[in-house]
Amino acid sequence: MNRPLLINPQIGINNFDIIRFLLASAVIFCHCFVMYYGYEPFTKSEPFMVLSQGQISIGSVAVDFFFIISGFLIVRSFEYSKTNIEYLKKRILRIYPGFIVAFLISILFAGFVGELRNTGTNNYWQYLGNLHKKQELVHLFTLQSPNEKWYFKNMPQVGVNNSLWTIQFEFICYLLVPVIAFLGFFKKKFLFIVSFLVVYVILYLQLKGWILPFKESNNLFLGNTYHLPRFTTYFLSGACFYIFRAKIFKSNFFAILSFAAIAFSFVWVKCVDQVLPVAGSYLLFYTAYHPALQFSKFSKRGDYSYGLYLYGWPIQQVVMYFLAIHLNPFRFFFIAYPLVLAFAYFSWHFIEKRCLHFKTRKPSPVISINHPSILTEGVN
Repeated sequence: MNRPLLINPQIGINNFDIIRFLLASAVIFCHCFVMYYGYEPFTKSEPFMVLSQGQISIGSVAVDFFFIISGFLIVRSFEYSKTNIEYLKKRILRIYPGFIVAFLISILFAGFVGELRNTGTNNYWQYLGNLHKKQELVHLFTLQSPNEKWYFKNMPQVGVNNSLWTIQFEFICYLLVPVIAFLGFFKKKFLFIVSFLVVYVILYLQLKGWILPFKESNNLFLGNTYHLPRFTTYFLSGACFYIFRAKIFKSNFFAILSFAAIAFSFVWVKCVDQVLPVAGSYLLFYTAYHPALQFSKFSKRGDYSYGLYLYGWPIQQVVMYFLAIHLNPFRFFFIAYPLVLAFAYFSWHFIEKRCLHFKTRKPSPVISINHPSILTEGVN
């Protein structure tokens, strides 16, 4: 009797859409705490930070899981691309249009709101004149967030769209895939495991403070490269699950063991960063392909995950700016979230979806996903 596989051979029948949607929502929920309290009080108040004894927030877990999903689906997307140019064109079309519009809305409108008390409503041109335009243009085209220290300076947490900083690392992982293909990873598949283990060890040594200790290493063209080992580890974990999908069996015991290992790392021994890349990945795919969970058509009328991620921070800052005295983190979330969802609807239907029509070919009929990003990636 054949043992069932963790990942259904019909890869397109899955729950990634709803998982990504919930993960993006979790990031918004997490940011309600950091924006309401400021960073230091946030570390002592956000539920996952409290539960994990300051190790990790629910927003960080969500972003890590995005990279696992990305590694899984981006590698498949590469396999379905005829050429590297076609692959890169699909990646650019999916990431850049939504990012550019969200970036511009953030600095041209949300950022101005944060200056109203200083400049007044009649001084928009003065606000524009004070922008560091050249640096922001570099940040725009290199997929970085707007410079945090220039916006909402009087708020508990500064910055007009700090969420965007992870998008650059996502695109770096996209660029990594053709490189590893050139190096023969798809022919010698064990190299995926080797590369994951190498980066996993680098991450472990870094978190111990033994190597790459510099957390403030931002420069004009790259964000904080300190985080590159983290995101590469999760991306390669997802890639390994895709490459070896025909060899990984589904096991309720392993799912329970994975959950127990994560709980242990939260509550008893501080080792979340060592446990989550493997145990978290197994649980993620266990959930994504569980036959009792049937949400494969969740995004039938629109995939709003990327939009939630793009617009969450600036809209939350605006809500916080006007309503701070009436809020707590939970009330903050329930007020801001519908507004963010409305912008995500706009982003999908008027920007992202329309740009996807410029792709060179249609997806395989076996695969019905059409969402290429850590929040929205498929095989296209």
